[in-house]
This record gives sequence, structure tokens and C-alpha cells, in this order.
Amino acid sequence: MALSKEEVAMYAYITGRVLPKGTTRRAFNLAVAGAIRAAQIVAPVAGRAAATAIPAIGTAAAAAPITTGAALGLGALATPPGQELLEMARERGRQDRIDFDEMLATGRAFVESPTGRGQIRTKVRKKVSKYNKAVKAGMKAVKASKFGGKIGTISSAKTTFGTVNKVVSAVNKGKKVSTKGIRGTIARAARKVLK
Repeated sequence: MALSKEEVAMYAYITGRVLPKGTTRRAFNLAVAGAIRAAQIVAPVAGRAAATAIPAIGTAAAAAPITTGAALGLGALATPPGQELLEMARERGRQDRIDFDEMLATGRAFVESPTGRGQIRTKVRKKVSKYNKAVKAGMKAVKASKFGGKIGTISSAKTTFGTVNKVVSAVNKGKKVSTKGIRGTIARAARKVLK
């Protein structure tokens, strides 16, 4: 993603260098990280040079453009336009805090905002079909019966589920189903749901 015009202008103002058009955010971050590393290496040397001779300050400024840019930026903030910029940022921060407090208090401010509408996804529950309800009732009936394992358990869930599906399907289609054993138990439970 390319940098915005404001970010490019800010970088140029702070460092004194102009970024090429279409610079990506990743390249920008790598350039800033490299400049910071270079400034960390050069700063001690520039500090010793400044301590020995005043003319070396120009050399230090050329060697550490980020540090120089930051100093210039702080100097610019001390001017009346810089103070206006700081006041605008302060007001924006105050308003954002008020909005955030309102959101926490009401809980619905964020949901109703344009930003919130795009971020909140509601999970719509799918309606359970009668067939699936009948299968569930059949499995429950088998578990409560003496068929398919001890009462309260199902010994082979896979085969029991297959049997339940076949019997419920037959009941749903109106076919004749055995009234005895596990099939009869399933059929009676399924008929109650599918009536």
C-alpha cells in the first residue's frame, strides 16, 4: 500500500529527503529503520565532533538527518502555526476521548456508527429442519433404550446414526417400518416430530 501525501510530506519535512513516488509502506518502514540505525551509529561520533569544534555541527547535521529533522520539527512546533497544529491535535484527542466514553457508557454508539456497522457481523442461526429434529429425537430415544448399548450410552455411534437416518427417512417418506426393536423405537420418536 502506497503512502499518503501527508505521510510523504511529513517524512520530507522531518528528514529533508523526498521519497520516490509510489513508495510502499514496507519500503518506508525499512528506510526509517535504516535511518534510525545509521543515526544510532553516527550520533556518538557527531557528539564528540560537536564537543571539539563548532564547525562540526554542520557535518553532524549531514550525518544524522533524522536527528536534525527532529530538532527542526520541535523548533517548528514552537512557532505560532505549530502551536495551532498542537491545539488542533489536542482538541481532536479530547473529542475522541469523549466519543469513546460515550461508546462505553451506551454500548450502542459504536454499533450505530458507520465504522461499527461494517465491523460487526451478526451470526444468523440456520433454522433446524424437521428431518434433523427427528434424527435428534431418534438418537435420544436409542440412547434412552436398551438397544445400541447400555441405557444412557450408545456403543457404536456411527452405525446407530446410520440406522437412525435410514429409519427417519423411511418414516418421512411414509414407508412401512418395523414396530419392534431399535427400528421401532426410532420410528416412534421420529413420528412424534414429523407428524
